[in-house]
Amino acid sequence: MPSKKETKAKEEFDIEKALARLEEINESLSKSGTSLQESLALYKEGVELADKCKENLEGVEKEIKILSADGE
Repeated sequence: MPSKKETKAKEEFDIEKALARLEEINESLSKSGTSLQESLALYKEGVELADKCKENLEGVEKEIKILSADGE
């Protein structure tokens, strides 16, 4: 069972904001004027956000499966 801290962290995560930020990162990485150091930092941030989105969606999927099983 997830701790209160883990549950609160999941509740505070806003996937829509994360996806919007990923779009911004993608646009910044597409620009030719972005420095190598900045590109690396943006890439790292993007990977972390993508991982959080994946975890969030997997958690939602598990909840849906549980709710679906309860409704049968």
